[in-house]
Amino acid sequence: MATRIPPDWPPVRTVDTPEALRDALPAWRRAPVLGVDTESNSFYAYHDRLCLLQLSTPEDDFIVDPLRLGPELRAINELFADPGIVKVFHSAEFDLMLLRKDLGAGVRGLFDTQVAMTLLRHQRTGLAALIESIYGLELSKKEQRSDWGRRPLTPEQIAYARVDTHFLPDLHRRLLGELVDSQLLAAADGEFRRLEREVLPAREPDPEGWRRLKGARAFDGPMAARLRRLWRWREETARERDLPPFRVLGNDALLDLAARPPADVRALGTRAGVGWNKARKLGAPILEALQAGDQEGPPEPAPAADAAERRRQRLRRDNQESLRRWRKQAAAALGLPSERLLHRRHLEEVARRLPRTREELLRTIPMTDWQREHLEASLLDVLARLPDPEQST
Repeated sequence: MATRIPPDWPPVRTVDTPEALRDALPAWRRAPVLGVDTESNSFYAYHDRLCLLQLSTPEDDFIVDPLRLGPELRAINELFADPGIVKVFHSAEFDLMLLRKDLGAGVRGLFDTQVAMTLLRHQRTGLAALIESIYGLELSKKEQRSDWGRRPLTPEQIAYARVDTHFLPDLHRRLLGELVDSQLLAAADGEFRRLEREVLPAREPDPEGWRRLKGARAFDGPMAARLRRLWRWREETARERDLPPFRVLGNDALLDLAARPPADVRALGTRAGVGWNKARKLGAPILEALQAGDQEGPPEPAPAADAAERRRQRLRRDNQESLRRWRKQAAAALGLPSERLLHRRHLEEVARRLPRTREELLRTIPMTDWQREHLEASLLDVLARLPDPEQST
């Protein structure tokens, strides 16, 4: 069932030419609050890209086409950088990564409705559930995994995309009031500023990624060699054709073919996850990869750790567990969800570097005023008691 747009909504405004962008910019600059969302083609491409940008003021919804605007769209970066305009996202992390990667845009003045709802202990933090419960509009999930890189967009895609941001300005008003009433605005603001600062690392191919496939640990000898070569062939093919690796060949098929290599293309076409069509198009390189694996010989096993290194590894795991326990206890004392108290990546960095003083801690991770007030002393107390694995013998 497609998302039904209420008849009293104004027509969506499409921004897909430089002229339309120039016309829209003043309305965005005047808005005190902007709802923002993005759509990418990550289910259809190896190198995902920003394919659609949705913006909503309290009055209008805009569908912005980055594929047609190209570099012209960078004119919007000044708007994103203005902290005086609140940019409201729902689960902003991936959107921020796309905007930074494809537009070079850094966002200031961010408000994340999912972060706010988590801090407020809302039982359901999904946007669709929230919109349905508050506004009575049911969102179709059919378009969630659309190919947003194809043009023209369908009416169903446009309806789905505009609803994603239409309610965000009003949700900001509602949730801001709840945060103030619950005395959680400072905690939320700290999370928003962290999201603004944090730059996620770009996805880099890992030639040893085959080892992390579920079930790969059971492979050794020739099976492991075939799996390694087939996995690398899939990565190369996906990158060359700009396809997600799973659309070239699924993980289960990789494991099956490496364990029981088919004799020829005909036998390959009978395998689950391959089929006749894929065997006809890709059969030759798949069989070549399997044969190359046999010729290369088994991969070297991961080097075994000596007794001292095993002790260091155990201490690192114990330290991480101690810090997770501290975070859980601190969150319970404050009545907050632990994942919003201190981000997992920051906790891992603290465990890795083991700062012992306030100055070392602040050099290790960024901390907001709220975090310093509520967490710094107890965190340093825990860190003072943790052993340093690198000094262990």
